[in-house]
Amino acid sequence: MKKIILFCLSLIFIAACNSNETVKDDVVKKDTVKVETPKDTATEVVATPTFNTNNQFNNITAVLSGYKGKANDLNYLFDTVIWNNHSKFIDSSWSRLERKRLNAMKDWGREEFRDASAKTNIVFYPFSGPDYLTANAFFPNADKYIMLGLEPVGKLPELDKFKKGEPSEYSNDFKKSLGDIFDKSYFITRKMQSDFQAQKVNGLLPILAFFIQRSGNDILDIKYLVRYQQDSIAEVAYDFKSADKKPFGVRVDFLQEGKQKSVYYFKYDVSNKNFNDTTVFRKYISDNTQGAITYIKSASYLLHAGFMSNMRTLILNNSSAVIQDDTGIPYKFFEEDGKFTTKLYGQYTRPVEDFPYLSLQKPLQDAFHKDSLNVKKLPFHLGYHWGSKKDVIIYATKK
Repeated sequence: MKKIILFCLSLIFIAACNSNETVKDDVVKKDTVKVETPKDTATEVVATPTFNTNNQFNNITAVLSGYKGKANDLNYLFDTVIWNNHSKFIDSSWSRLERKRLNAMKDWGREEFRDASAKTNIVFYPFSGPDYLTANAFFPNADKYIMLGLEPVGKLPELDKFKKGEPSEYSNDFKKSLGDIFDKSYFITRKMQSDFQAQKVNGLLPILAFFIQRSGNDILDIKYLVRYQQDSIAEVAYDFKSADKKPFGVRVDFLQEGKQKSVYYFKYDVSNKNFNDTTVFRKYISDNTQGAITYIKSASYLLHAGFMSNMRTLILNNSSAVIQDDTGIPYKFFEEDGKFTTKLYGQYTRPVEDFPYLSLQKPLQDAFHKDSLNVKKLPFHLGYHWGSKKDVIIYATKK
């Protein structure tokens, strides 16, 4: 009898233990869910990235931009007469530019080109020189700007290493190089070839960085781009040194309203001889401009020439929209095959006297006459016709 009782008590004890273990397991599982769920949820929240704006590139450019108090360890330079006067000149010139043209460009362009900007975050600006200013005014929401020209890339000045007399010379050369863009809205090629020499401003990078920062952004980093024959294009550090490799491009990363963006500039002759199916650069540009907005201004009518047909074809094939003045792609190409819908602005007149061998584009002239009642005037002046104020913008959207 005792054995039976002991056996029953054992069964009851085992059952109680199993029951407690089950409860304990349930509690552990429930507690685990309660504790880990918010933990897992927290890890899913993307942390706000931190950016270092106290860097050599941003500080140097702050001095060039006349931003007193924003150059960090270079702020002391504004205590000198040269950089103090430089700051006053830049501030007054920029204010005049905003009143005269820039503010109207921003307001008008961002409204008129809203649909084009909504389709892409890439702006392709061939024959641009360092003119990030205009590209940003019209297309501020782009994440990547790809710009081309014939001017050397160069370097930012090492302002803290300048010797006696060099600050004055550099400031004067820098201000002189900005004269045409401030007054006429474009850079003159032959002047850039002189102004951007190594012994003067030293390439267009200082002006490019200036426009990026003065447009309300902070510069985060600068890298160079080099070509390895016709095999590849690679990014290298700003302090890159090589006996046989000279950078032909530059990438400037900058911060705009909390978001990192990039400007690329390449020094490259894009005539057919150097820009064809055998060149790595054509593939690079083609791969990186798919669906882009292409913007063209003051381009010396180069895309009218047969020796630029490869670039012209690439733009027509790749672009979701082409926005240009009459110096870009001839209007007839937008009418061919019915691939584009066009909208016209401003007034059309013959090319300026610097191009006496060119005449009016009849297809463009006819389009203006046909749609004259719907052609809107431009509330600003932009391009070669700064004297007559007869400017034109062609807005071609791919169907």
